Amino acid sequence: MSVEYKIKVRTGSRLGSGTDADISVVLVGSLGESERYVLDKRFHNDFEAGAEDVYTFKTQDIGELLLLRFTNSAGLASDWLLDFADVTSGDKSWHFPYYRWVLGNTTAEVLEGSAGLPQNVRHARMAEARRAQLDNRKKMYPWRPAEATAQLPGALDISKERPLPKDELYRGLTEGSYAGVIAKTMATIRLHLPLLADAWNGLVDTLGILKYLELPKLAERWQDDHEFARQAVQGVNPLHITSITALPEGMPLTDHEVRGLLSPGTSLAEALAAKRVFLIDFEVLEGIPMFRKVNEHGVEERRWAPPSRCLLYLEDSQRLRPLAIQLGRDPVKDPVFTPNDSEADWLAAKIYLRCSEGNAHQMVAHALRTHFVVEPFVMATMRNLPDPHPVYKLMRRHFRYTLAINDGARKGLLDEGGVFDDFIATGGPDKGHIKLGQKGFQRWKLADNKPRQDFEHRGVLDPAILPDYPYRDDALPLWDALAEFVSGVLAPFYKSDADLVNDSEIQAWWADLIEHGIPVDKMPCARLERVADLADILTTVLYTGSVHHAAVNYLQYEHYAFVPNAPLCMRKPPPTQKGVLRKEDISEMIPTQSQTLWQVAIGRALASFGEDEEFLLNEGGWRETYFQEPEFLAVRERLYERLRAQVDVVKARNAKRDVPYTVIQADKIPCGITV
Repeated sequence: MSVEYKIKVRTGSRLGSGTDADISVVLVGSLGESERYVLDKRFHNDFEAGAEDVYTFKTQDIGELLLLRFTNSAGLASDWLLDFADVTSGDKSWHFPYYRWVLGNTTAEVLEGSAGLPQNVRHARMAEARRAQLDNRKKMYPWRPAEATAQLPGALDISKERPLPKDELYRGLTEGSYAGVIAKTMATIRLHLPLLADAWNGLVDTLGILKYLELPKLAERWQDDHEFARQAVQGVNPLHITSITALPEGMPLTDHEVRGLLSPGTSLAEALAAKRVFLIDFEVLEGIPMFRKVNEHGVEERRWAPPSRCLLYLEDSQRLRPLAIQLGRDPVKDPVFTPNDSEADWLAAKIYLRCSEGNAHQMVAHALRTHFVVEPFVMATMRNLPDPHPVYKLMRRHFRYTLAINDGARKGLLDEGGVFDDFIATGGPDKGHIKLGQKGFQRWKLADNKPRQDFEHRGVLDPAILPDYPYRDDALPLWDALAEFVSGVLAPFYKSDADLVNDSEIQAWWADLIEHGIPVDKMPCARLERVADLADILTTVLYTGSVHHAAVNYLQYEHYAFVPNAPLCMRKPPPTQKGVLRKEDISEMIPTQSQTLWQVAIGRALASFGEDEEFLLNEGGWRETYFQEPEFLAVRERLYERLRAQVDVVKARNAKRDVPYTVIQADKIPCGITV
């Protein structure tokens, strides 16, 4: 019996998505296959970018549709980006989401879009298609050899012979890089360099560079102690502040040294016992090699970022202020500076502390704890979960551009000769920044990225202890909303733990992940046997790539562009004596003009949004929609309700702040790591 089928095909809207190639399709169903049909309408330009084209044809009844087999017959520059296809026949309809490329001279099988676990697949042909899709993906997404990622998370193996898959290419079909924004920023700066003073003084001349860009708001108040403390709770790296009840070992500090800095009648011991003292500690830099290189003229260049630490005090006004800073760990060699010391000593101590924070931030809080720990989950998902798997459908849109941007970061920033060698203290021949990342990974576990557990561990979960902590207060509602969302998506498929244990695809995902990506001792469970564990892991990954990454990334221009606030290298060793330093000496300690240019340009590139950015709360809708099930749509709407409530609360809170904190407001947080 002949049956009429109508197929609607949507081409992607990205640059170059359309094609003039001959595209044909075969419908594959439970009762067999159709003939091959060339999708071509007379006097019509088929498959233009962003277009929807509809075709009608008749064939024998092939039963329930399982997949569409598209063939792209042409060669050079004929690649076609297929968003999705919809097929109807009578009162029946099928949806085929794809959002990937059908390359020239290739055939792609696009699986029917109903979400389901492998043990529930009813047709052998669909099971075969799922296996075939994964076999192909494993060739496209190979792991880097273990020795290439020693002591770091696993990563995609990319080479000249095996480039980044086109499905992962960055915005505008380019490889992941920061080159565009960096180049424009550097060009703007260099155009006006002749107007700057010949003798470089970074304390004042940085303003001359920024005159032709956006001036960070903190430039007007960067030397203020309260501003310094504010950055610990709502700056670019708000992950370190810890409540303490005793002085750190090797940090001698007396009541005399903090005279006038505590509440009247309060001793240092009493302030500690009352939990009004907090620690920021960059001990992770201890033993990390710093930049050291001799040029062709025999001149040695060195840089420093000491393992600094800082005490903050909660004043009666409920504001934090810095109490003491030590630029090392030796109680004999490394003095403890306080606001009672000379203006030059105290300013230098704060600048060195921020430099230490910057180096730890770039490689540990940012690169490692977001970019590099998410990549193994992208890899395991692409290699082991076919399109219809609910976990693939849940996570795929949150992995957009992550592999590309990580590849760009390695090549452009981290590898030998990369930008970090030009201006970061831990860069250079000894690869201190890589060793720093390795050290951070050695200490890290996935559970460390769970915000509530992290706040509790640092003793700052209770607002009674630390009243004004915008990162905590804005982040926790987002974690709770994402946790509910993930559990709600998984619930219809994993009705019991047995469903998870019997899911061969997710078990392969787990085995691949812990063998090549992240060691099992860093995961919250030794075996993936509980649905609650899967939901917890996926929530952590989703939170890490969105909320956590936004917190440590999108303030980089504001934080780093006025370089004296947070230089990423110091050109002199930290002072070991008090009362010797003059304020004019500080300009010789902070970055050179060239290093300043790089820091401004990189900060601007890393803090930029793309034109096609999608946010957690994306009121215009999600460009890539993989689920069609009504249960999912209800869960997604519930997520949106909670995200809208978070935005309202953040806006109301910021209306009362001297310095608003908007970086983890739900409608400003990208869905994943896209820069």
